[in-house]
Amino acid sequence: MTRLAVEAEIIKLAHIFGVSQTQLNFLKPLAPESLRQFRFGIIEQLQDQQKNRFRSLAVWVNWLPSWLNVFIVKRFLSPLIVAQIASHLSTENLYQIAKHLTPKMLADIAVYLDPRLARELLMLLTTHQIKDIACILLEQRDFVTMGRFVGMLADDVFRDIAEMIEKESDLLEIVFYIESRERIDHLVHVLPKERIQKTLLIICDSSQRLIWPKLLALMTHIGYSLKQELGDLAVQQGEDVINAIIQATQEDELWEDMLPVVACLSNHAQNFVANLPALRQVEIIQSIVAAADQCNLWTDMLVVVTFMQDEAREAVAEAISQIDEEVLHHIAYASLLRSQWDVTFDIIRRMPIAKQKLCQSILNGYMQQLDEETYQYLDHLLDQYGIGLSSVSEQ
Repeated sequence: MTRLAVEAEIIKLAHIFGVSQTQLNFLKPLAPESLRQFRFGIIEQLQDQQKNRFRSLAVWVNWLPSWLNVFIVKRFLSPLIVAQIASHLSTENLYQIAKHLTPKMLADIAVYLDPRLARELLMLLTTHQIKDIACILLEQRDFVTMGRFVGMLADDVFRDIAEMIEKESDLLEIVFYIESRERIDHLVHVLPKERIQKTLLIICDSSQRLIWPKLLALMTHIGYSLKQELGDLAVQQGEDVINAIIQATQEDELWEDMLPVVACLSNHAQNFVANLPALRQVEIIQSIVAAADQCNLWTDMLVVVTFMQDEAREAVAEAISQIDEEVLHHIAYASLLRSQWDVTFDIIRRMPIAKQKLCQSILNGYMQQLDEETYQYLDHLLDQYGIGLSSVSEQ
């Protein structure tokens, strides 16, 4: 959850600054959590700059009758100013104003409103009001604002809004910008299974190519059990769907996001995916191996290789052989963490002799630190795969 998470944060920052996403592309090397904290810091800073002024205005709003506040908001105050004043009002006073404003005005205010202040207000607004606001934001294609608030909605309200949204691609856009990642799993389960199936099939529709990364992002943001559930569901849709996901991941260089997803699928789904012809293509295997090495994903990579058959394992061995020596240390450490020596030795035996000897040297360093029983077990495996340590012992 790196490249896609970074993209989401950059888009949200662009939304705050009122600039294009490309103008903030220089932030891409940063971690998503760093960008998230930076974004929150910017919001706090913008609020602090005029805090005293808005607090003073809020005092007047609290003192004036509601009908007069509504009149002032409608005639004289911009949505930005209303949103800033709102942070200093009680939920009750805010509701007394909000219930008399048009859905368009509430939607305009929502663009600037801190979601942390809106949870209680959303509980007071009627489902009809919330749907009207959502309708305006949907017409404006403001998925960022919708994503900021949708995670706070009650299940029945979210379900009603989802039914109102005709396109699965629009649902994906909204989910992509949800702030509360822990809510995504729950909200996905609220949706009918038929809609989830239609959403997965977006990956086969070339006319919706721009939305494909949002679907892949959904797969990376959900929890372990839901990854398995949606992965099995994707496999059930057939080879064309999985091939399209693989191709989209390759084209957009998203293996650092997708490799952990494949690694946590059910055994049946992993076996299906790992042995598709697409994953025997040299350039794809090279991209996956590079992502595993650059992003410290070798434990996940070895899980996937476990399900690969000979041809795919040959491709993995060839790709690893083309990377510098450091990668072999990374693989050995990952094998030690997860006790994945069996698949590791099978890959090593497929490498050129020079690489095998280098692996022997690295493995010997690990094995000298093991207890006698584990040493004997690994020594037996090495003999089984035709990889001996005799040449290293003689040096």
